Amino acid sequence: MSRDDGAKDKRPIVVIKVGTSSLLKTNDGCVHLSQLCALCETVANLKRHGYHVVLVSSGAVGAGMVKMGIKPSATKPSLARKQALAAIGQPYLMRYYTDVFSSLGASCAQVLLTLENLSNRTQYQKAKQTFEQLFELGAIPVVNENDTVAVEELRFGDNDTLSAQVAALVEAQYLFLLTDVDGLYTSNPASDPAAKKIETVEDINALDVDVNSGAGSNVGTGGMVTKLTAARIASAAGCQTVICLASVQGTAIMDVLAGKSGIGTRFLAAKKSARGKKRWLLSVPIKGEVRVDEDGAKAVLNGMALMVSKCVAVEGTFGLQESVRILDENGAELGRGLSNYIIGAMRDFLQRGPATSDDEWEDDLDGPPELIHSNNVCITNAETLAKSFVLRNIGTYGSMMMDGGASSGDDER
Repeated sequence: MSRDDGAKDKRPIVVIKVGTSSLLKTNDGCVHLSQLCALCETVANLKRHGYHVVLVSSGAVGAGMVKMGIKPSATKPSLARKQALAAIGQPYLMRYYTDVFSSLGASCAQVLLTLENLSNRTQYQKAKQTFEQLFELGAIPVVNENDTVAVEELRFGDNDTLSAQVAALVEAQYLFLLTDVDGLYTSNPASDPAAKKIETVEDINALDVDVNSGAGSNVGTGGMVTKLTAARIASAAGCQTVICLASVQGTAIMDVLAGKSGIGTRFLAAKKSARGKKRWLLSVPIKGEVRVDEDGAKAVLNGMALMVSKCVAVEGTFGLQESVRILDENGAELGRGLSNYIIGAMRDFLQRGPATSDDEWEDDLDGPPELIHSNNVCITNAETLAKSFVLRNIGTYGSMMMDGGASSGDDER
């Protein structure tokens, strides 16, 4: 039974993501056994304290290289080679997890996912049910992307994003992103003495940080960018995200769960989290962007439909009922939703300008006046969700909406 449907098991759920550098010594050609064992001890300890734990583990490709005696080189392997190495490395890595967890009196299970699995709503529900059954059985899910079968356009691309999607799927309360830096800094602390660690993030859109300069040996441009993306997804799903050092995870995770502050960087969860279908929308691949005017932004943030007439620009390759990011006029993300139009039609609308007002729009002639129906929008703007949002002067969108707007019945389907 889904927790949305009133399941009795209300134990808190924690998702922990660990990267390749924390699990493997690829230059030495071996598994980083002490860190892997320490991680497993932490997970087993959380389980004994009444938590359900999901471990999102990178390292399949690296483990394959270790197994085959391949040293890292400046030349990146082809996608096919990486997929083959993942096929070799995944069971090799799982053997370690199985043996270590077994020695700690715990059982683990391998769960391999692709973006296609979660973007398909039927498969999404099946995956959700599988996790629920694993929790019921007392097994610890060890999750990785199914690299061997994932095609380029349907890849998570990084396990930060995968971990956030899994956190949303299982309705986790905490997501821990273990890395080789102790949090998010205003700039690269290795090159900027004035760099300051940010302890708490309430609004990702308001962050003033330089993520293009890198932060640590394995957290460069993509590394911190993907962590911010993961935090946005998790926050919208009602999950608190913490970036912290992998080397001190044993104490850091327990301290955070005990309510202690000053550990890593904490991204606060949205008070009004996405549920049901809207939570699933966080897993649908983004195919483009839609920029909206001030009225459009107010409508989206209050749970109302986004009208075609409130859009000012579009980008990408999105088609009918494909997902787009909704941005305000300054480029800040407000939410994500399923488009009622292909991008070509939207470009035509924008080029010729609105021929009629929303009230005079004729569905038979023009199609629906909404670019995105209210049931098909998931708000990802953490600041709005974290604070009761009261909208005034919403003009053509109807009466005032309080506390973030009313929810639709389809929200829970």
